[in-house]
Amino acid sequence: MNNINGLVGHDGVLKHIRSAVSAGRVSHAYLIEGAEGSGKKTLANRFAMTLLCKTPQDGEPCGRCDSCRVFLSGNHPDMHYIRPGEKGTLPVQMIRDELVQDIEVLPYYEGRKVYIVENAHMMKEQAQNVLLKTIEEPPAYGVVLLLAESVQNFLPTVRSRCVLLRLLPLSERLVAQTLVSQYQVAPEIAASCSAFCGGSVGQALKMAQSEEFVQLRGRWMQRFAGMVREDMVGMLGWSMALEEDKAHIQEVLRMMMIWFRDLLLVMETGSTGQCICQDMAEALSNSVRMYDIAEVYRKIDVLNDAQRKLSHNVNYALWCDWLLIQLSKHSTQR
Repeated sequence: MNNINGLVGHDGVLKHIRSAVSAGRVSHAYLIEGAEGSGKKTLANRFAMTLLCKTPQDGEPCGRCDSCRVFLSGNHPDMHYIRPGEKGTLPVQMIRDELVQDIEVLPYYEGRKVYIVENAHMMKEQAQNVLLKTIEEPPAYGVVLLLAESVQNFLPTVRSRCVLLRLLPLSERLVAQTLVSQYQVAPEIAASCSAFCGGSVGQALKMAQSEEFVQLRGRWMQRFAGMVREDMVGMLGWSMALEEDKAHIQEVLRMMMIWFRDLLLVMETGSTGQCICQDMAEALSNSVRMYDIAEVYRKIDVLNDAQRKLSHNVNYALWCDWLLIQLSKHSTQR
């Protein structure tokens, strides 16, 4: 079960939930939208525990009543999770059996019954239509929480009957701080992962715990540190490395972009204190002495252009050669 106290950020959404619970204005259906790893499940569990709590305090679960203790054990009879099957789908029969029909049975405890539908955006139109009548005319005790990466796949009739709670991306700084303080991730790895995760603590943590990602970062950071000494022939020698890491090319490009942005920071502030790549501070300081600012800006433009070209299904080998030739060129203003 998710840690209900592990939600980071999203203060506006939490304030809305607390206010609704305290005022007794809880809706019968909520659509919780957020990217993978954004905290949808943690938020839904926290909300559900509050809804089932016998003595909520200021819109939060007390954590001490019988209902809260049973909830924390993972066996609350009025808490129902509906998860996609093996093929990642939520078929009509599953929605009918586990939600539409089950919700008609009175709660085990006096109070509410809560249903959390994970990956609800995977419901096809027919399954949504089966659900529609329930959220149009729900029993007074029923609350349905639909978790989705996007609301775009939902029928307008379903969306209009749900309260939308949108989990927006968190700042890179907050994600990095969370990885360090809550999960004991090394600061330099936390900073890098937070720059890749799109504002999602869950995604950043997955990267930080991935040995493959840590090794990928280590390999390429060393290459970036030596880039300033490479001529065009030397840079073309990177082709094999780019081919080997083809499956991770977007991460490599992002790392390279971070490297050059860190160089700009050092050039403009004279310090590595604000850099993402803190473990490469010495290499950044050494590289700064061998670039001028116009050249660094040009390389960042090259990387932006490279990302656009890559999205247009180009020949990968030719794209690699073009990228390395462009990166090996030196500014005429040096």
